[in-house]
Amino acid sequence: MNTDMTIKLATPDDAAPLIEMFRALYQESEFLLLEAGEFKSTPEEQENLIKANSSSDTNVLFVAVKNKNIIGFIGGTGGKFNRNRHSINIAMGVLGEYQRQGIGRSLLKALINWAKSHQFKRIELSVIENNIKAKSLYEAFGFEVEGLKQNSLIINGKLTNEYYMAKYIEA
Repeated sequence: MNTDMTIKLATPDDAAPLIEMFRALYQESEFLLLEAGEFKSTPEEQENLIKANSSSDTNVLFVAVKNKNIIGFIGGTGGKFNRNRHSINIAMGVLGEYQRQGIGRSLLKALINWAKSHQFKRIELSVIENNIKAKSLYEAFGFEVEGLKQNSLIINGKLTNEYYMAKYIEA
């Protein structure tokens, strides 16, 4: 694991650096939902979102920080209704130059520990079918493929499948 990197809950002070990291991620990766240029959040909007998350028992945002720069994130949005309140949907990304250094593992551990402490029973996500690195990471943490979302995205003009994955956790 990368020892000069820390994982922490996002704070309002992280809003502007988080936007920079998101823009860089969307520019370099075809494995995320947004394309380059689609992310339009302002620092004020991001700050308000972070504030809302910090006072929520169902939403969370962790960031990976190295040399005072945000280099990755993992966020979770929990169910809002009685029937799905036990479930949290997550998204994660790490800048390319920092991948394969244990950062994704550290982010995922932080999220799983947070989910356990907030009485979630299920963590779910989707991952693009050919994102082998991410799928392998999730499987190493006990996530299992529950289904295939066929033609769920169009990437570079091509219909693309996503795996739907989930992990059950106990407190």
